[in-house]
Amino acid sequence: MKQLITYKYIVGVALIILLFTSCKKYDDFQTNPNQPSTSTPGLLLTGICYSVFYYDNTSASFSDRHLTYYERGNSSQDYSWRDGSFDNYNILRQVMQMDSFAAQTGQAQYRGLTKFFRALLFSQITEQFGDIPYSEAMLGLSGNFKPKYDDQESVYKGILQELEDANNLLDDSKGEIKGDIIYGGVASQWKKAANALKLRLLIHLSKKETNTNLNIKTQFQNIISDPGKYPLFTGNADNAQLVFNTSAQNNYYPDFGYLSLATAVSMEKGFVKILKDRSDPRLFAMAEPIPGMDAGIFANYEGVDGGQTLADQQTASSNASRIKARYHDDKLNEPWIFIGYAEQELLIAEAISRGWITGAGTAQEHYENGITASMKFYGIDDADITTYLAGPDVAFNAGTALDQIAVQKYIALFMNGGYEAFFEQRRTGIPTFNVGPGTYNNMMVPKRWLYPQSEYDYNGGNLEDALQSQYGGNDDVNGVMWLIQ
Repeated sequence: MKQLITYKYIVGVALIILLFTSCKKYDDFQTNPNQPSTSTPGLLLTGICYSVFYYDNTSASFSDRHLTYYERGNSSQDYSWRDGSFDNYNILRQVMQMDSFAAQTGQAQYRGLTKFFRALLFSQITEQFGDIPYSEAMLGLSGNFKPKYDDQESVYKGILQELEDANNLLDDSKGEIKGDIIYGGVASQWKKAANALKLRLLIHLSKKETNTNLNIKTQFQNIISDPGKYPLFTGNADNAQLVFNTSAQNNYYPDFGYLSLATAVSMEKGFVKILKDRSDPRLFAMAEPIPGMDAGIFANYEGVDGGQTLADQQTASSNASRIKARYHDDKLNEPWIFIGYAEQELLIAEAISRGWITGAGTAQEHYENGITASMKFYGIDDADITTYLAGPDVAFNAGTALDQIAVQKYIALFMNGGYEAFFEQRRTGIPTFNVGPGTYNNMMVPKRWLYPQSEYDYNGGNLEDALQSQYGGNDDVNGVMWLIQ
Protein backbone atom coordinates (compact mmCIF):
# COMPACT_ATOMS: atom_id res chain seq x y z
CA MET A 1 0.00 0.00 0.00
CA LYS A 2 2.29 2.65 -1.20
CA GLN A 3 1.35 6.04 0.20
CA LEU A 4 2.15 8.31 -2.73
CA ILE A 5 3.51 11.79 -2.09
CA THR A 6 1.05 13.79 -4.15
CA TYR A 7 1.60 17.06 -5.89
CA LYS A 8 -0.68 18.72 -3.34
CA TYR A 9 1.44 17.40 -0.50
CA ILE A 10 4.64 18.71 -2.05
CA VAL A 11 3.08 22.10 -2.67
CA GLY A 12 1.74 22.10 0.89
CA VAL A 13 5.20 21.53 2.34
CA ALA A 14 6.60 24.31 0.17
CA LEU A 15 3.95 26.69 1.38
CA ILE A 16 4.68 25.86 5.02
CA ILE A 17 8.37 26.60 4.48
CA LEU A 18 7.48 29.85 2.79
CA LEU A 19 5.21 30.91 5.62
CA PHE A 20 7.81 30.25 8.28
CA THR A 21 10.40 32.31 6.37
CA SER A 22 8.06 35.22 5.61
CA CYS A 23 7.33 38.33 7.65
CA LYS A 24 5.03 37.80 10.58
CA LYS A 25 2.35 40.04 9.12
CA TYR A 26 1.80 37.39 6.43
CA ASP A 27 1.04 34.82 9.15
CA ASP A 28 -1.83 36.97 10.33
CA PHE A 29 -3.51 36.71 6.96
CA GLN A 30 -3.46 32.88 7.09
CA THR A 31 -6.05 32.61 9.89
CA ASN A 32 -9.73 33.02 9.13
CA PRO A 33 -11.39 34.12 12.40
CA ASN A 34 -14.73 32.81 11.13
CA GLN A 35 -13.56 29.19 10.69
CA PRO A 36 -11.89 26.73 13.06
CA SER A 37 -8.16 26.52 12.42
CA THR A 38 -7.76 23.02 13.85
CA SER A 39 -9.82 19.86 13.75
CA THR A 40 -10.95 17.79 16.71
CA PRO A 41 -10.99 14.02 17.23
CA GLY A 42 -14.79 14.10 17.51
CA LEU A 43 -15.18 15.43 13.98
CA LEU A 44 -13.22 12.46 12.63
CA LEU A 45 -14.92 9.91 14.90
CA THR A 46 -18.33 10.37 13.30
CA GLY A 47 -17.00 9.46 9.87
CA ILE A 48 -14.97 6.56 11.24
CA CYS A 49 -18.02 5.10 12.98
CA TYR A 50 -20.06 5.41 9.82
CA SER A 51 -17.34 3.80 7.66
CA VAL A 52 -16.98 0.86 10.03
CA PHE A 53 -20.58 0.20 11.02
CA TYR A 54 -22.32 0.99 7.72
CA TYR A 55 -21.33 -2.43 6.41
CA ASP A 56 -22.37 -4.41 3.33
CA ASN A 57 -24.11 -7.30 5.05
CA THR A 58 -25.95 -8.28 1.87
CA SER A 59 -22.87 -9.31 -0.12
CA ALA A 60 -21.67 -11.19 2.95
CA SER A 61 -25.02 -13.01 3.10
CA PHE A 62 -24.43 -14.39 -0.40
CA SER A 63 -21.02 -15.70 0.67
CA ASP A 64 -22.32 -17.34 3.85
CA ARG A 65 -25.36 -18.80 2.03
CA HIS A 66 -28.07 -17.07 4.01
CA LEU A 67 -29.20 -15.77 0.60
CA THR A 68 -28.61 -16.68 -3.02
CA TYR A 69 -28.59 -14.35 -6.02
CA TYR A 70 -29.13 -15.52 -9.58
CA GLU A 71 -29.70 -12.50 -11.78
CA ARG A 72 -26.17 -12.67 -13.20
CA GLY A 73 -22.87 -14.39 -12.56
CA ASN A 74 -20.76 -12.27 -10.23
CA SER A 75 -17.93 -13.21 -7.90
CA SER A 76 -19.56 -11.44 -4.96
CA GLN A 77 -22.50 -13.83 -5.22
CA ASP A 78 -20.75 -17.07 -6.18
CA TYR A 79 -17.34 -18.43 -5.19
CA SER A 80 -15.28 -17.30 -8.19
CA TRP A 81 -13.52 -14.87 -5.88
CA ARG A 82 -10.67 -12.67 -6.99
CA ASP A 83 -8.78 -9.95 -5.15
CA GLY A 84 -10.11 -8.44 -1.97
CA SER A 85 -9.77 -4.90 -0.71
CA PHE A 86 -7.29 -3.06 1.47
CA ASP A 87 -9.79 -0.22 1.94
CA ASN A 88 -9.57 -0.66 5.71
CA TYR A 89 -6.18 1.02 5.53
CA ASN A 90 -7.91 4.18 4.30
CA ILE A 91 -10.12 4.13 7.39
CA LEU A 92 -7.06 3.44 9.54
CA ARG A 93 -5.47 6.63 8.25
CA GLN A 94 -8.45 8.52 9.62
CA VAL A 95 -8.18 6.63 12.90
CA MET A 96 -4.54 7.59 13.27
CA GLN A 97 -5.35 11.21 12.44
CA MET A 98 -7.99 11.13 15.18
CA ASP A 99 -5.37 9.71 17.53
CA SER A 100 -2.98 12.52 16.64
CA PHE A 101 -5.58 15.17 17.46
CA ALA A 102 -6.43 13.35 20.69
CA ALA A 103 -2.76 13.32 21.70
CA GLN A 104 -2.47 17.04 21.06
CA THR A 105 -5.53 17.82 23.19
CA GLY A 106 -5.01 15.20 25.90
CA GLN A 107 -8.31 13.42 25.25
CA ALA A 108 -7.56 9.89 26.41
CA GLN A 109 -11.00 8.57 25.45
CA TYR A 110 -10.13 8.85 21.78
CA ARG A 111 -6.81 7.13 22.36
CA GLY A 112 -8.84 4.19 23.66
CA LEU A 113 -11.08 4.28 20.59
CA THR A 114 -7.98 4.34 18.39
CA LYS A 115 -6.92 1.04 19.93
CA PHE A 116 -10.42 -0.41 19.46
CA PHE A 117 -10.70 0.57 15.80
CA ARG A 118 -7.16 -0.52 14.99
CA ALA A 119 -7.87 -3.97 16.41
CA LEU A 120 -11.18 -4.21 14.60
CA LEU A 121 -9.91 -3.04 11.21
CA PHE A 122 -6.66 -5.01 11.24
CA SER A 123 -8.55 -8.14 12.32
CA GLN A 124 -10.85 -7.82 9.32
CA ILE A 125 -7.89 -7.47 6.96
CA THR A 126 -5.91 -10.42 8.31
CA GLU A 127 -9.01 -12.63 8.33
CA GLN A 128 -9.51 -11.91 4.64
CA PHE A 129 -5.94 -12.52 3.46
CA GLY A 130 -3.61 -14.01 6.09
CA ASP A 131 -0.32 -12.17 6.68
CA ILE A 132 -0.63 -8.38 6.30
CA PRO A 133 1.34 -5.17 6.92
CA TYR A 134 0.76 -4.37 10.60
CA SER A 135 3.79 -3.26 12.61
CA GLU A 136 5.06 -1.02 9.77
CA ALA A 137 1.63 -0.02 8.43
CA MET A 138 0.56 3.65 8.51
CA LEU A 139 4.15 4.92 8.42
CA GLY A 140 3.99 6.67 5.05
CA LEU A 141 4.61 10.07 6.58
CA SER A 142 7.85 8.67 7.99
CA GLY A 143 8.90 7.59 4.52
CA ASN A 144 8.04 3.89 4.73
CA PHE A 145 6.02 3.24 1.60
CA LYS A 146 6.78 -0.48 1.46
CA PRO A 147 5.83 -1.96 4.84
CA LYS A 148 6.81 -5.51 5.62
CA TYR A 149 4.17 -8.19 6.08
CA ASP A 150 3.72 -9.54 9.61
CA ASP A 151 2.77 -13.17 10.08
CA GLN A 152 -0.78 -13.75 11.26
CA GLU A 153 0.26 -14.92 14.70
CA SER A 154 2.09 -11.63 15.32
CA VAL A 155 -0.87 -9.63 14.01
CA TYR A 156 -3.23 -11.41 16.38
CA LYS A 157 -0.91 -10.93 19.31
CA GLY A 158 -0.77 -7.23 18.54
CA ILE A 159 -4.49 -6.64 18.11
CA LEU A 160 -5.34 -8.57 21.27
CA GLN A 161 -2.96 -6.27 23.15
CA GLU A 162 -4.59 -3.24 21.52
CA LEU A 163 -7.97 -4.36 22.84
CA GLU A 164 -6.41 -4.70 26.29
CA ASP A 165 -5.16 -1.14 25.92
CA ALA A 166 -8.58 0.05 24.79
CA ASN A 167 -10.17 -1.45 27.91
CA ASN A 168 -7.62 0.34 30.10
CA LEU A 169 -7.98 3.73 28.39
CA LEU A 170 -11.76 3.98 28.08
CA ASP A 171 -13.34 5.43 31.22
CA ASP A 172 -16.50 7.47 31.78
CA SER A 173 -14.69 9.68 34.28
CA LYS A 174 -12.61 11.12 31.44
CA GLY A 175 -15.61 12.81 29.88
CA GLU A 176 -18.08 12.44 27.06
CA ILE A 177 -16.90 11.27 23.65
CA LYS A 178 -17.99 13.84 21.08
CA GLY A 179 -18.95 12.71 17.59
CA ASP A 180 -20.04 9.24 18.77
CA ILE A 181 -23.03 8.04 16.69
CA ILE A 182 -22.92 4.49 18.11
CA TYR A 183 -23.06 4.92 21.90
CA GLY A 184 -23.85 8.59 22.30
CA GLY A 185 -20.50 9.43 23.86
CA VAL A 186 -20.50 6.84 26.69
CA ALA A 187 -17.00 5.40 27.09
CA SER A 188 -18.08 2.44 29.21
CA GLN A 189 -20.23 1.16 26.35
CA TRP A 190 -17.21 1.16 24.04
CA LYS A 191 -15.31 -0.66 26.79
CA LYS A 192 -17.91 -3.44 26.69
CA ALA A 193 -17.69 -3.59 22.91
CA ALA A 194 -13.88 -3.88 23.07
CA ASN A 195 -14.11 -6.82 25.46
CA ALA A 196 -16.83 -8.56 23.44
CA LEU A 197 -14.69 -8.15 20.31
CA LYS A 198 -11.74 -9.63 22.17
CA LEU A 199 -13.82 -12.71 23.05
CA ARG A 200 -14.73 -13.06 19.36
CA LEU A 201 -11.11 -12.92 18.26
CA LEU A 202 -10.02 -15.38 20.96
CA ILE A 203 -12.64 -17.84 19.71
CA HIS A 204 -11.37 -17.28 16.16
CA LEU A 205 -8.11 -18.68 17.51
CA SER A 206 -9.69 -21.91 18.75
CA LYS A 207 -7.31 -24.04 16.68
CA LYS A 208 -4.39 -22.37 18.51
CA GLU A 209 -5.49 -23.01 22.08
CA THR A 210 -2.14 -24.60 22.98
CA ASN A 211 -0.12 -21.67 21.60
CA THR A 212 1.95 -20.35 24.50
CA ASN A 213 2.74 -17.11 22.69
CA LEU A 214 -0.95 -16.14 22.71
CA ASN A 215 -2.29 -17.88 25.85
CA ILE A 216 -5.82 -17.78 24.48
CA LYS A 217 -7.54 -19.57 27.34
CA THR A 218 -5.86 -17.40 29.95
CA GLN A 219 -6.88 -14.20 28.16
CA PHE A 220 -10.48 -15.41 27.92
CA GLN A 221 -10.52 -16.40 31.57
CA ASN A 222 -9.11 -13.03 32.65
CA ILE A 223 -12.07 -11.23 31.09
CA ILE A 224 -14.61 -13.59 32.61
CA SER A 225 -13.01 -13.53 36.07
CA ASP A 226 -12.94 -9.76 36.51
CA PRO A 227 -16.18 -8.11 35.31
CA GLY A 228 -15.27 -4.96 37.20
CA LYS A 229 -12.19 -4.47 35.07
CA TYR A 230 -13.58 -6.11 31.92
CA PRO A 231 -17.30 -5.26 31.63
CA LEU A 232 -19.30 -7.12 28.99
CA PHE A 233 -22.68 -6.68 27.32
CA THR A 234 -25.65 -7.43 29.58
CA GLY A 235 -28.43 -7.27 26.96
CA ASN A 236 -29.38 -6.17 23.47
CA ALA A 237 -29.33 -2.53 24.58
CA ASP A 238 -25.52 -2.81 24.66
CA ASN A 239 -25.18 -4.02 21.06
CA ALA A 240 -22.48 -2.32 19.00
CA GLN A 241 -24.78 -1.32 16.16
CA LEU A 242 -25.76 1.45 13.79
CA VAL A 243 -29.36 2.59 14.22
CA PHE A 244 -30.95 4.07 11.11
CA ASN A 245 -33.21 7.09 10.84
CA THR A 246 -34.83 9.27 8.22
CA SER A 247 -33.71 12.63 9.60
CA ALA A 248 -30.01 12.33 8.74
CA GLN A 249 -29.27 12.30 5.02
CA ASN A 250 -28.19 8.88 3.75
CA ASN A 251 -28.69 7.23 7.14
CA TYR A 252 -31.54 4.94 6.22
CA TYR A 253 -31.31 1.17 5.88
CA PRO A 254 -28.73 0.50 3.13
CA ASP A 255 -30.87 -1.99 1.21
CA PHE A 256 -33.88 0.33 1.02
CA GLY A 257 -34.92 0.48 -2.64
CA TYR A 258 -32.50 -2.32 -3.64
CA LEU A 259 -34.44 -3.70 -6.62
CA SER A 260 -32.36 -6.85 -7.10
CA LEU A 261 -32.89 -7.82 -3.46
CA ALA A 262 -36.62 -7.66 -4.11
CA THR A 263 -36.65 -9.46 -7.45
CA ALA A 264 -33.54 -11.63 -7.94
CA VAL A 265 -32.62 -12.88 -4.47
CA SER A 266 -34.06 -15.84 -2.60
CA MET A 267 -33.44 -17.40 0.78
CA GLU A 268 -30.84 -20.15 0.46
CA LYS A 269 -32.14 -23.69 0.76
CA GLY A 270 -29.70 -24.87 3.42
CA PHE A 271 -30.45 -21.94 5.70
CA VAL A 272 -34.21 -22.34 5.36
CA LYS A 273 -33.86 -26.04 6.16
CA ILE A 274 -31.95 -25.25 9.36
CA LEU A 275 -34.79 -22.98 10.48
CA LYS A 276 -37.61 -25.32 9.43
CA ASP A 277 -35.99 -28.37 11.03
CA ARG A 278 -36.02 -26.50 14.34
CA SER A 279 -39.45 -24.86 13.90
CA ASP A 280 -37.62 -21.58 14.34
CA PRO A 281 -40.04 -18.62 14.32
CA ARG A 282 -37.24 -16.29 13.23
CA LEU A 283 -37.89 -17.65 9.73
CA PHE A 284 -41.13 -15.67 9.59
CA ALA A 285 -39.27 -12.44 10.45
CA MET A 286 -36.53 -13.08 7.89
CA ALA A 287 -38.42 -14.42 4.88
CA GLU A 288 -41.59 -14.16 2.85
CA PRO A 289 -43.62 -17.32 2.22
CA ILE A 290 -43.64 -18.96 -1.21
CA PRO A 291 -45.65 -16.67 -3.50
CA GLY A 292 -49.40 -17.24 -3.10
CA MET A 293 -49.08 -19.07 0.22
CA ASP A 294 -49.99 -17.95 3.74
CA ALA A 295 -47.37 -16.58 6.06
CA GLY A 296 -46.51 -18.12 9.43
CA ILE A 297 -46.70 -21.79 8.35
CA PHE A 298 -43.35 -23.58 8.10
CA ALA A 299 -44.40 -25.73 5.14
CA ASN A 300 -45.01 -22.55 3.12
CA TYR A 301 -41.34 -21.52 3.15
CA GLU A 302 -38.57 -22.86 0.95
CA GLY A 303 -35.12 -21.83 -0.25
CA VAL A 304 -33.14 -22.07 -3.47
CA ASP A 305 -30.05 -24.30 -3.62
CA GLY A 306 -27.17 -21.89 -4.17
CA GLY A 307 -25.12 -24.65 -5.77
CA GLN A 308 -27.39 -24.91 -8.80
CA THR A 309 -26.69 -23.14 -12.07
CA LEU A 310 -28.03 -19.61 -12.29
CA ALA A 311 -30.72 -20.74 -14.73
CA ASP A 312 -31.87 -23.53 -12.42
CA GLN A 313 -31.86 -21.18 -9.43
CA GLN A 314 -34.02 -18.71 -11.30
CA THR A 315 -36.48 -21.46 -12.22
CA ALA A 316 -36.62 -22.71 -8.62
CA SER A 317 -37.15 -19.20 -7.28
CA SER A 318 -40.78 -19.11 -8.39
CA ASN A 319 -41.52 -21.68 -5.68
CA ALA A 320 -39.21 -20.30 -3.03
CA SER A 321 -39.10 -17.60 -0.37
CA ARG A 322 -37.65 -14.18 -0.89
CA ILE A 323 -36.16 -12.12 1.88
CA LYS A 324 -38.71 -10.30 4.04
CA ALA A 325 -39.91 -7.22 2.19
CA ARG A 326 -38.97 -4.89 5.04
CA TYR A 327 -35.30 -5.34 4.13
CA HIS A 328 -35.80 -3.44 0.89
CA ASP A 329 -39.07 -1.52 1.57
CA ASP A 330 -38.46 -0.06 5.05
CA LYS A 331 -36.12 2.93 5.39
CA LEU A 332 -35.54 2.12 9.06
CA ASN A 333 -35.99 -1.64 9.21
CA GLU A 334 -33.59 -2.76 11.96
CA PRO A 335 -30.13 -1.74 13.21
CA TRP A 336 -27.06 -3.31 11.70
CA ILE A 337 -25.21 -5.11 14.49
CA PHE A 338 -21.43 -5.33 14.29
CA ILE A 339 -21.19 -7.41 17.47
CA GLY A 340 -23.96 -7.92 19.99
CA TYR A 341 -25.09 -9.59 23.16
CA ALA A 342 -26.44 -12.70 21.41
CA GLU A 343 -23.06 -13.44 19.82
CA GLN A 344 -21.18 -12.68 23.03
CA GLU A 345 -23.26 -15.19 24.99
CA LEU A 346 -22.70 -17.89 22.38
CA LEU A 347 -18.96 -17.15 22.49
CA ILE A 348 -18.94 -17.69 26.25
CA ALA A 349 -21.00 -20.86 25.85
CA GLU A 350 -18.39 -22.18 23.42
CA ALA A 351 -15.50 -21.30 25.73
CA ILE A 352 -17.16 -23.17 28.62
CA SER A 353 -17.91 -26.16 26.38
CA ARG A 354 -14.28 -26.25 25.30
CA GLY A 355 -13.14 -26.27 28.92
CA TRP A 356 -11.35 -22.94 28.59
CA ILE A 357 -12.95 -21.13 31.50
CA THR A 358 -14.61 -21.58 34.88
CA GLY A 359 -16.71 -19.33 37.09
CA ALA A 360 -19.01 -18.12 34.32
CA GLY A 361 -22.02 -20.31 35.06
CA THR A 362 -23.01 -23.08 32.68
CA ALA A 363 -22.67 -23.34 28.94
CA GLN A 364 -26.42 -23.98 28.76
CA GLU A 365 -27.20 -20.67 30.49
CA HIS A 366 -25.14 -18.67 28.02
CA TYR A 367 -26.37 -20.71 25.05
CA GLU A 368 -29.97 -19.98 25.99
CA ASN A 369 -29.15 -16.34 26.70
CA GLY A 370 -27.76 -16.02 23.19
CA ILE A 371 -30.76 -17.60 21.51
CA THR A 372 -33.17 -15.56 23.59
CA ALA A 373 -31.39 -12.31 22.73
CA SER A 374 -31.49 -13.12 19.03
CA MET A 375 -35.18 -13.93 19.18
CA LYS A 376 -35.95 -10.76 21.15
CA PHE A 377 -34.22 -8.79 18.39
CA TYR A 378 -36.94 -10.11 16.06
CA GLY A 379 -39.76 -9.43 18.51
CA ILE A 380 -40.56 -13.06 19.32
CA ASP A 381 -42.55 -13.47 22.53
CA ASP A 382 -41.45 -15.31 25.66
CA ALA A 383 -43.80 -18.28 25.25
CA ASP A 384 -42.50 -19.07 21.76
CA ILE A 385 -38.91 -18.71 22.96
CA THR A 386 -39.51 -21.16 25.81
CA THR A 387 -41.06 -23.67 23.41
CA TYR A 388 -38.18 -23.29 20.99
CA LEU A 389 -35.48 -23.81 23.64
CA ALA A 390 -37.05 -27.15 24.58
CA GLY A 391 -37.41 -28.36 20.99
CA PRO A 392 -35.52 -31.13 19.20
CA ASP A 393 -32.05 -30.11 17.95
CA VAL A 394 -32.26 -26.96 20.09
CA ALA A 395 -32.43 -28.20 23.70
CA PHE A 396 -28.89 -27.99 25.02
CA ASN A 397 -26.91 -31.22 24.84
CA ALA A 398 -23.38 -31.20 26.25
CA GLY A 399 -22.36 -33.95 23.84
CA THR A 400 -23.22 -31.87 20.76
CA ALA A 401 -22.85 -28.42 22.29
CA LEU A 402 -20.20 -27.08 19.91
CA ASP A 403 -22.31 -27.98 16.88
CA GLN A 404 -25.43 -26.48 18.42
CA ILE A 405 -23.64 -23.26 19.34
CA ALA A 406 -22.21 -22.91 15.82
CA VAL A 407 -25.67 -23.32 14.26
CA GLN A 408 -27.26 -20.79 16.59
CA LYS A 409 -24.51 -18.27 15.93
CA TYR A 410 -25.04 -18.77 12.18
CA ILE A 411 -28.75 -18.03 12.58
CA ALA A 412 -28.19 -15.01 14.83
CA LEU A 413 -25.81 -13.41 12.31
CA PHE A 414 -28.40 -13.22 9.52
CA MET A 415 -27.96 -9.84 7.76
CA ASN A 416 -25.68 -8.71 10.60
CA GLY A 417 -22.02 -8.95 11.54
CA GLY A 418 -20.62 -8.56 8.04
CA TYR A 419 -18.56 -11.63 7.07
CA GLU A 420 -18.54 -13.05 10.59
CA ALA A 421 -20.92 -15.89 9.68
CA PHE A 422 -18.62 -16.87 6.82
CA PHE A 423 -15.49 -16.69 8.99
CA GLU A 424 -17.16 -18.87 11.62
CA GLN A 425 -18.25 -21.48 9.08
CA ARG A 426 -14.69 -21.49 7.75
CA ARG A 427 -13.44 -22.20 11.28
CA THR A 428 -16.02 -24.81 12.31
CA GLY A 429 -17.30 -26.29 9.05
CA ILE A 430 -20.85 -25.71 10.35
CA PRO A 431 -23.21 -25.57 8.56
CA THR A 432 -22.23 -27.34 5.34
CA PHE A 433 -22.70 -24.92 2.45
CA ASN A 434 -24.39 -26.01 -0.77
CA VAL A 435 -21.96 -26.01 -3.68
CA GLY A 436 -22.27 -27.05 -7.30
CA PRO A 437 -21.97 -25.71 -10.85
CA GLY A 438 -23.50 -22.42 -9.72
CA THR A 439 -20.72 -21.68 -7.24
CA TYR A 440 -17.70 -22.25 -9.56
CA ASN A 441 -14.23 -22.61 -7.93
CA ASN A 442 -14.34 -26.36 -8.68
CA MET A 443 -17.29 -26.56 -6.28
CA MET A 444 -15.11 -25.57 -3.31
CA VAL A 445 -15.85 -22.89 -0.73
CA PRO A 446 -12.93 -20.40 -0.76
CA LYS A 447 -10.84 -19.85 2.35
CA ARG A 448 -9.61 -16.33 1.60
CA TRP A 449 -9.40 -13.48 -0.88
CA LEU A 450 -6.48 -12.70 -3.20
CA TYR A 451 -4.26 -9.77 -2.28
CA PRO A 452 -5.15 -6.50 -4.07
CA GLN A 453 -3.40 -5.69 -7.35
CA SER A 454 -2.12 -2.47 -5.79
CA GLU A 455 0.10 -4.52 -3.48
CA TYR A 456 1.71 -6.23 -6.46
CA ASP A 457 2.24 -2.82 -8.04
CA TYR A 458 3.67 -0.93 -5.05
CA ASN A 459 4.85 -3.46 -2.47
CA GLY A 460 5.51 -6.53 -4.58
CA GLY A 461 8.72 -7.68 -2.92
CA ASN A 462 7.22 -7.88 0.56
CA LEU A 463 4.04 -9.43 -0.82
CA GLU A 464 5.95 -12.15 -2.65
CA ASP A 465 7.81 -12.99 0.57
CA ALA A 466 4.48 -13.25 2.41
CA LEU A 467 3.01 -15.51 -0.25
CA GLN A 468 6.05 -17.77 -0.16
CA SER A 469 5.93 -18.14 3.61
CA GLN A 470 2.18 -18.86 3.69
CA TYR A 471 0.97 -20.47 0.48
CA GLY A 472 4.04 -21.80 -1.30
CA GLY A 473 4.18 -18.65 -3.40
CA ASN A 474 0.64 -18.99 -4.75
CA ASP A 475 -2.01 -16.34 -4.18
CA ASP A 476 -4.88 -18.85 -4.06
CA VAL A 477 -8.43 -18.35 -2.77
CA ASN A 478 -8.30 -21.93 -1.51
CA GLY A 479 -5.10 -21.37 0.45
CA VAL A 480 -5.39 -22.26 4.13
CA MET A 481 -4.14 -19.43 6.35
CA TRP A 482 -2.38 -19.98 9.68
CA LEU A 483 -5.53 -19.05 11.61
CA ILE A 484 -7.46 -22.14 10.53
CA GLN A 485 -4.63 -24.66 10.31
